[in-house]
Amino acid sequence: MNKPFYEAEFNDLYIKLSKDALHEFIKKMMDENFSLFWRYEDDTIYLIIDNDDALYEIPFKRSNDSLTLHVDHLQVNNEIIVEALEVFISEFSGNGVVKKFTGGPLYITSYRTGDIQSIIEIDGSDKIIMNKNGSIIEYKEYGHELEPKTIYHMTLLEIDYELMELHEAIQSEDEAQIRKHKKRLKKLVSRHNEVSQFM
Repeated sequence: MNKPFYEAEFNDLYIKLSKDALHEFIKKMMDENFSLFWRYEDDTIYLIIDNDDALYEIPFKRSNDSLTLHVDHLQVNNEIIVEALEVFISEFSGNGVVKKFTGGPLYITSYRTGDIQSIIEIDGSDKIIMNKNGSIIEYKEYGHELEPKTIYHMTLLEIDYELMELHEAIQSEDEAQIRKHKKRLKKLVSRHNEVSQFM
């Protein structure tokens, strides 16, 4: 039986956590029968997690009483590891953007100092945004009911996503997808510039 599709990306991830918290994380990974290894490089230690399907390298900067996890981009295809990292973000006032693909809509969660700033669901042209207070706004291609600041940040997230998709299309030399994503990017950048005038 095939495993259900699951993929997550962490972008601009920054968490300062205690050594005890890292020990708890390691214990959880071992409870799941993952193989763990360490790699040392100057003041950075890399926790390498092998879950049979893939290897994940998670870098930690060391200081006397804490560790800092700071990565620009980390892709993880294991839900257990993703959930554990999101617990870190929440418990230790972390920052970052988490994108989740589960075979359906794309979910983008934005964290700032441990709090969820927004959760965006992207499925075609229909979008749903849930802010940190739990209120939900449904809209198509940014209806006028949204605040300019919200639209501004959402377009930044979507531009980031489209750039990632464009990169993949270029790598696979898919001309049709390249044109599609370039067109979408042009539209998003135009909208972003328009909204920025009202900020």
